[in-house]
Amino acid sequence: MPSPALTAWSTSSAAALSQLQAHRAVSGVRAARGKNTLQLNYAYVLLLSAHFQAYCRGLHSDATQLLVDASDPGIGAVLDTNLSFRRQLDSGNAQPGALGIDFNRFNFEFWAVVEAADTRNAARHRKLEDLNAWRNAIAHHDIETRRADLHPREVTLATCRTWHSALNGLAYSFDSVLAGHLATFLDSRPW
Repeated sequence: MPSPALTAWSTSSAAALSQLQAHRAVSGVRAARGKNTLQLNYAYVLLLSAHFQAYCRGLHSDATQLLVDASDPGIGAVLDTNLSFRRQLDSGNAQPGALGIDFNRFNFEFWAVVEAADTRNAARHRKLEDLNAWRNAIAHHDIETRRADLHPREVTLATCRTWHSALNGLAYSFDSVLAGHLATFLDSRPW
């Protein structure tokens, strides 16, 4: 059973992202289509980033609520406050550093455990960094200034799909890793 956050990521977020099918409607030869779909690709980057941040924030909230519910009410209130205080995911992007800061509050080295759980997660971690670099360049209208630091150099539909696939892999790994870790506090896997 997945967490409520993973259920939302794999249903409502997946449905919203699948609506980005406008590429098919753009006419013209393949070379011209690339220029005509650039803004669609940028929109895909922003939406993908936003939905992944919502998933990560939801997963953190789900885990926090489970610990609060399993605690004495007074201790639960302290847990809720401390696990959510200045949470990076409430004001910044779902960048690897922010995810580490927020999920390490559950008393484990989040990225070390995630990367140990699946050998593909190190590459997915890098793809998340690339996605966030592009997201920031697009959102701040600063692509040309940042281009030397952006990987890949251009955003295509294939790039967006690769990033989406990487985020799916990370979402399932995050869900599993956090459930396993929470089981050490709760005596059973919460999802």
